[in-house]
Amino acid sequence: MLVLTATEKGWLDEYRAVLEKEFPGVVEQLLIFGSKARGTATEDSDLDVLLILREGDWRLKEAITKPGYMLSIETGVVPSFLVYTREEWEARRQGQAPIWQTITRDGVAV
Repeated sequence: MLVLTATEKGWLDEYRAVLEKEFPGVVEQLLIFGSKARGTATEDSDLDVLLILREGDWRLKEAITKPGYMLSIETGVVPSFLVYTREEWEARRQGQAPIWQTITRDGVAV
């Protein structure tokens, strides 16, 4: 049950617009996970964001999160990013680490 504040929804809309403009066709999927996706967030919760890219390297991963952090300065929304290529995500998702299982179970595509 995804629960976002109006400010977080605004941040998400602006961030998606920036991604579409500056990185067209790069992001395959954007998911919100963690307490916001489960509907258990508190006032101090950050916004956990998973970006799955068609392909890329560390430079692209760094560049693609920068606008999100810049928007956080303006809005006060605190994003926490995980960024993987589709290949990296599929390899990790098969693992037994609780974080991957949680994201797979609770993540909400937006």
